Amino acid sequence: MKLRIFFTLICFCSAANAFGQVIRGTVKTKEGNPVHLATVSVLNNNLSTASGKDGRFTLNLSSGSYQLSVTAVGFATQIRSVKIEGNDNIDLNFVLQQSSQELNEVMVSAEKKQQNVQNVPAAVSVLDRKAIQEYRLWDITNLTAIAPNLFTVEHGNSTSSNFFNIRGVMGFSNEQAVATYVDGVYQSDYFSAPPLFNDVESIEILRGPQGTLYGRNAFGGVVNITTRQPGNTLAGFAEMTFGNYGQQRYTAGLSGPIVKDKLFASGSFSYNHRGSIYQNAFTNSGFDRREDYSGNFSLRYLPSARWSLALNLKAENDNDRGSFPWVGSIEDVFSRPYQVNTNNTNIERRKNSNASLAANYYGKDFTFTAVSSYTDFHGYYEGRGVDYDFSPLDALSTAPDICQRVFAQELRFSSPTTAPGKLKWVAGAYGFTQKNHTDAPTFYGIDYLQFDPASGAPFTTIGVSDGRNKGYAFFGQATYTLAEKLDFTAGLRYDHESRKLGQYTDLLKDPGPVVLFSPNQDFSAQFNAYTPKFVLSYKLQEHMLLYGSYARGFRSGGLNTNATDPAKVPYQPEHSDNYEIGWKNMFFQNRLKLNLTAFYLQQHNQQISTAMDGINALILNVGEMHNKGLELELTALPVKGLQVDWNASYSNARYRSLLLYSNDAQAVVDFRGDQPINTPPVSSMLAAQYTYGFARSKQHLSVYLRGEYRYLGKYYFDFINDKYQPGYSLFNLKTGISTGRMELSGWMRNVTDTRYVAYGSFGSFLLGMPRTYGLSLTTRI
Repeated sequence: MKLRIFFTLICFCSAANAFGQVIRGTVKTKEGNPVHLATVSVLNNNLSTASGKDGRFTLNLSSGSYQLSVTAVGFATQIRSVKIEGNDNIDLNFVLQQSSQELNEVMVSAEKKQQNVQNVPAAVSVLDRKAIQEYRLWDITNLTAIAPNLFTVEHGNSTSSNFFNIRGVMGFSNEQAVATYVDGVYQSDYFSAPPLFNDVESIEILRGPQGTLYGRNAFGGVVNITTRQPGNTLAGFAEMTFGNYGQQRYTAGLSGPIVKDKLFASGSFSYNHRGSIYQNAFTNSGFDRREDYSGNFSLRYLPSARWSLALNLKAENDNDRGSFPWVGSIEDVFSRPYQVNTNNTNIERRKNSNASLAANYYGKDFTFTAVSSYTDFHGYYEGRGVDYDFSPLDALSTAPDICQRVFAQELRFSSPTTAPGKLKWVAGAYGFTQKNHTDAPTFYGIDYLQFDPASGAPFTTIGVSDGRNKGYAFFGQATYTLAEKLDFTAGLRYDHESRKLGQYTDLLKDPGPVVLFSPNQDFSAQFNAYTPKFVLSYKLQEHMLLYGSYARGFRSGGLNTNATDPAKVPYQPEHSDNYEIGWKNMFFQNRLKLNLTAFYLQQHNQQISTAMDGINALILNVGEMHNKGLELELTALPVKGLQVDWNASYSNARYRSLLLYSNDAQAVVDFRGDQPINTPPVSSMLAAQYTYGFARSKQHLSVYLRGEYRYLGKYYFDFINDKYQPGYSLFNLKTGISTGRMELSGWMRNVTDTRYVAYGSFGSFLLGMPRTYGLSLTTRI
């Protein structure tokens, strides 16, 4: 009965606010030819339609202000503002330019609403579906330098433990410093964040703290990933890739209507396999292998013009042999490239599933969004797990088994984008519960006696822990138009989080039974934070925006379960303050985009693992890091068919205070003036692609050649700035031939086979990817 009343109310609200005015329009080329199957969408709304063979379309809209987006294959996307008053008859005529002659107007949801990225007063880089395909982005490890001051830490053959660094801010515990969202759902830590890209529509990279709207751990920025959402237009693709090292990758997807204008569905699947890059000297055979598959399914239902429901399901399964192919020194990395010498297989298994349900109501007086999500993650290692003695000795290895389940709920209200007035606002609440369980066996083999004769090896210790985390937040942000072109934005968020953890350790010594080694201990802590944001923006011209902003970030604290001093069990949250000035421009009828950003970031109470006594390592708040820098983004169409993309960044990141234990001094020393790890002071990505289209081809035949040049300056692997990777360059090439339905491409990454250290920490190092190449065949409908 209650359910019937609920749906009756929905239908009543929908009928009461139904759209009533028919708007007609056309979509044509500059030569006057109609564009068939162009998608015309109303931003921040349910409404969309497609143009017919004559290029005509109709939309049913009421009075108000709207933004319409028009997209079509082979043409640059346009976004246009439209104001409807009374019962006026309105004809909307769109003239689309070929994508080789005009840049896309890119839509983002960085501020929890859809808008042109050039109108967002923040440092945001966007990769749409076309750019993702051109850069051949398969996972998050490919994103380094794709945006200014973005660095992705690679962990070799492992699909986990790949995490982001933006502007020198990076996490050193399981909590991220850069928050990752997939279809509006927060991924709780860098182990469970999906590293594989499957049928992705866009990737937004927000630089600087985003705590007001994105909350906990959006401390250095946000990576916002959106997968393809279904609509009235039938679309599909299939792709096969074959390359060296036994590379095989198969992806396919289909999207379209089940019931026109009411019910839509999309699904995609990806399988990836790669053979050995590393050789194991101990077995004289290949050491590593990548194998993973993932799938997405989306169901979208429009009960009325005002309401929408969207169900998103995602699953990922990774089976990686030879994960973490570490060696003990930088010297060994280069003297024995892509070689290990171990008696372990290092087989890592990873299963991750996400489910979310989003409900949206687009009312006359407000817009309402509710997002419910559930994440289930399981990561574990087979056998004796990862070899930590880096040798054939049966000495030391570990095989953690991690389970994590997270339920989250967000409720959000905002002013309707169609309403007149100077004030636009958004407000809401967020809550989550998280359960973690970890079994962490550490194996001390018979050869451990060579390091500690009195240890009594062989034996195994098994650390068992159960965690319960929960939190809630309230947030609000408003933008007020002070003058015709001058806007002021203010926002505030309050986060509260509580953590509980119980753990004990078992001891297993063959052939005896498991015995309790250390009894259960319970730990708890609570954290809270206020994160404000202020922005002043001025639109100098229609396509020129100048802004200045201040934002504060918050990264959650945690628990040191191995602390002997109760006062050191909780470690405190980190905070960041970011001051930023930006200048965004589009020139020459959307043929040149130029964005410049200057920032000054302060990172307070940085969480770093260190041993103040030289023995017992804890995560402590001992770092104060400041970074100031410049960022540039440029996209140009200098001649027909040639697109050039260049982003570059400079940063001067230094510690104002860094209290660490020094083995040389046998005391705690302030390493003031050192640089943060994995933070190159200079980074650059230059990409150029020339496409030649055969104008008389009925199949829309074209050929292209693409080159990419990436440069990273010197970066350090340790806080004392002893181990480092000198600056280096990487070249990528891609060429292909395409029609409206098919594309055949050949690609090569790291053309010069440059050797560089991708990861280094605590006496473990590994090389970045060698030269890889292959062929890809893609079909589309």
